[in-house]
Amino acid sequence: MRKGYFYIANQTRSGKRIGLVFILNIGNGKLLKLSTLKYICNDNSILIIFTPVSNSESGILTKHLKRSSIFHRTFDSRICKLLGEIISGMLKPDIGADLVIRELTERQNKDYKYFEYKCYDKIYIPGTIPMKRSNEIEVNNHKIKLGDSMFKLFLRLVLELKKKKEGWVHRHSLGSDNIIMDVEKFQIYSNLRTALQGSLLDKDGQKFIENNGSKQYRISLHPDFITYDREKLLKHPDSSIQKLAKKLT
Repeated sequence: MRKGYFYIANQTRSGKRIGLVFILNIGNGKLLKLSTLKYICNDNSILIIFTPVSNSESGILTKHLKRSSIFHRTFDSRICKLLGEIISGMLKPDIGADLVIRELTERQNKDYKYFEYKCYDKIYIPGTIPMKRSNEIEVNNHKIKLGDSMFKLFLRLVLELKKKKEGWVHRHSLGSDNIIMDVEKFQIYSNLRTALQGSLLDKDGQKFIENNGSKQYRISLHPDFITYDREKLLKHPDSSIQKLAKKLT
């Protein structure tokens, strides 16, 4: 089983939803910022988290949890091993999926609170030459294809997010920039969400391509988690894609 977190199940008790999460490895000797989970699993009132911790890490972890006001209980190694074997047998994560909870920097934490981003996915745009008007992007290490029109819209939203962290673009601006042909039609947003959502951590395209109710759209993700190969995008056969790529830094 790959390093990462797994949302196993939930139950509702006394009107509160309680989620069960298993974390296989906190990774690279760094303590996981467990508080990040409340943003990822934000539909839960209470989270119960199981994770194996070495003796050398347990003391530091205990102090960390006390500072974060997180209640904790320690189990002996035999119980942890048994629990790990049981859960490992239950879970079959997608091959190549990046399920590691991101340890946000102080700046990123502030940005998430201030700009109210809703997602924690990882996006890479390789800029490979499209085949039959089909453009490849990677969402959490999953390769997916976007048609030229959807790819152009996606890249325009990426550009806005990189330029201005709030990332909002008015649909009339998308029309005047020739990103979409008809500002009164919304099918392209739905198509883009559908194409992406199967590879998203939350499987929620509406949350990822967000609409604020004021005719504005954005990618609801910290710009640090979107990378691309600008040089290859500059060689795209579509001149409008090249134009967008020139504005990327």
